[in-house]
Amino acid sequence: MANETSVKVAAYSRVSTLLGQDINHQLVPIRQMAIARGFDVIAEYSDEGISGTKMRRPGLDRLVRDAKLGKFKLLIIYALDRIGRDVKGTLDLFCELNEVGVSVISLRESIDFSTSIGRATMTILAAVAELEVSLVSERIKTALAVKRLAAKESGSNWRSGRPSVMTPEITLKVLELREAKLSIRQIEKALDRKISRASIERILRAHSERVKKYPSKVP
Repeated sequence: MANETSVKVAAYSRVSTLLGQDINHQLVPIRQMAIARGFDVIAEYSDEGISGTKMRRPGLDRLVRDAKLGKFKLLIIYALDRIGRDVKGTLDLFCELNEVGVSVISLRESIDFSTSIGRATMTILAAVAELEVSLVSERIKTALAVKRLAAKESGSNWRSGRPSVMTPEITLKVLELREAKLSIRQIEKALDRKISRASIERILRAHSERVKKYPSKVP
């Protein structure tokens, strides 16, 4: 029987069914670590056959809901890439969990994000994620510039991008939800994924820049 004062823990695992992975290869080490440290594993969440680039998954969504209900205070994963292969999305999720008092431990990387070293590691990961986004953006801008130049020289009417789904109403809704202290992940969910995470971040960044530049004119 688990000790009444033991830390309530959740486990999360994700596997690719295409590669024939066994989910127990992740869960067994997690259970062993929990037993060794006297933790009480109260729930196990998993997603099978879902890409790590997608931050919306049935198992992960249930985990976040239960975390907000205070069902556990520690999440143990086998490896960071089991949570996600999108570094920024993973960091956003960790911050969202941290806001409700849930810490994360990753076995493979031997990182406990509740410690000072773990928090420093998260800062480094965030910097790497920001650099990655910047480099991708620069490559896209360069590629589009080359295409625009080629179109101009050939006389074609090629134009980049898709019709914008951004409307004043959606922009206002994003700002209202952010004002209500919702995370980017929560805003994306509240808007039923009408716009992407990147679009939400652009709206918030543009608003923040306007506030800094015209503090008396932006409500």
